[in-house]
Amino acid sequence: MSAVAVRDLRNETRKVLERVRSGEVVTITVDGLPMAELRPLAERPRFVDRRTFAALIASKQADAELAGDLTDLAPDTTDDLPW
Repeated sequence: MSAVAVRDLRNETRKVLERVRSGEVVTITVDGLPMAELRPLAERPRFVDRRTFAALIASKQADAELAGDLTDLAPDTTDDLPW
């Protein structure tokens, strides 16, 4: 891991990003103090087939209390008002 001053990042952005693209983790410093890290993004699959996607969402519960919350809110909707 190497450190780059924010001034050098501003002046040499492309060079720093090329280092990151090659796998290096770069710490950005301000007045000599570490402030941020630039690191390569983790590789992710660009496409997930339908079966894999269906298996992923079937095995997850986004919010266990969502159904109850929606039921509690239903009387407070304006769907019955003639707008």
